[in-house]
Amino acid sequence: MMGAVQVDELNRIAALVTTPDGSPGGMRARPRGGVPSPGGDRLDELTRWWAGVVGRELPRRVEHFWLPHTGTAGPVRSQVVLHRFTAPREAQDAIDWGLATADDAVDDGTDLILLSIPARPDDIAWQVAAAQVLGLDAVEAMGWPTPGLTDRTWIERVTRIRDGLKAVHGNRKDPLRLLQLLEHRELLAGTGLLLQAAARRTPAIIDGPIATTCALLAARLAPAARSWWLAADSGGAALTRRMLEELRLVAVTDLGLDDGDGTGARLTLQLLETAVLRAQERNDEIEDDSSASAGIEPAAGVGEAGVTEARPAEETLVTEETPATEASATGRTQEPDAAAIDGAAIDAAAIDGADFVSALPDPDFDGGSTFAAIPDPDEQATPDPAVPSNPGVADHPPADAADREPLPDESDLAPGPPPGTASDTSRPTGNGERR
Repeated sequence: MMGAVQVDELNRIAALVTTPDGSPGGMRARPRGGVPSPGGDRLDELTRWWAGVVGRELPRRVEHFWLPHTGTAGPVRSQVVLHRFTAPREAQDAIDWGLATADDAVDDGTDLILLSIPARPDDIAWQVAAAQVLGLDAVEAMGWPTPGLTDRTWIERVTRIRDGLKAVHGNRKDPLRLLQLLEHRELLAGTGLLLQAAARRTPAIIDGPIATTCALLAARLAPAARSWWLAADSGGAALTRRMLEELRLVAVTDLGLDDGDGTGARLTLQLLETAVLRAQERNDEIEDDSSASAGIEPAAGVGEAGVTEARPAEETLVTEETPATEASATGRTQEPDAAAIDGAAIDAAAIDGADFVSALPDPDFDGGSTFAAIPDPDEQATPDPAVPSNPGVADHPPADAADREPLPDESDLAPGPPPGTASDTSRPTGNGERR
């Protein structure tokens, strides 16, 4: 049984516990079902919780208190230090062991504590404690139906829970007295560990029904402590879910894990690391996009107000290999000469039935040329000498060729000069493309 000194010590520690933002908190500070989410998925909620209790970096050192070889330990990035959760046999020493264990973990630089306490098949103390705090009767505490139990076994357990509730009756609001009457060493040690860790501002992941009961008792002493906890799994027992609802904690997973063997804690740690890494990657992408959009490159010259003018960093200046256009008096760029007309476009115009191809400037177009086909045979006889001919392409009659004079025979036409001569109108530009 705890002495008066231990009770005073727990009350002193409970008075030191505050929320991550420094407020004293309270059991009714948050609505049932948790705080309304500001947006995002469950991983975003994990990231916000971790940022509030520790920061935005991955946990470097994690201490896991459990019974080795009882659960599945998946791969994680953090350094996980395993500790066998073996509370002293004497109940009066269990609370001191929990306080000292939390102090040692924090002093060693632990960023996160995992608390997994396996429940023995015949253990009902945690059900009695939870039912007393929540104001439930034996049947509500046991739940019905209970998978895996026969009717006889279920009746026996309900009877034991009922007798236990009679022994602790009247101590619903006195968790310390409740712990004294139960003399359950795992409950005493776990409650002390969670309470001291919260006072030392170190978060914890609770795994299993006994660890959840410890959190419920510790929260009765220091309501702000729950802000430092993360529930691993919602469990399969109805009583575990009732406790999480009272604590205003939303479990990370819903796999029905009731063993408290460490599996739920490790899975939650993996998801927490994944959430933090994803948030870091998103922040890096946002920073890269912001830097790219805001990046500018100073240009030569000074503005009117004496400030150097700037142009976007991705904008390139005209090089010597790129033909620059001449500026007109109005400030608009002049069209390139006829020699810059794309030969491929001329070929396409001729194939479409054009008798004459000319480069006409488009007032609404800032650069390049607009190709126009002028199907007028009368003007073809006196073409503009500034416009080059189009050798090597057969003339095609227009749609109304029947009403016109027949074209001369192809044998009468003089062969055009080979490609690459002065009349070849296509020429490479500075970037290797043809214009």
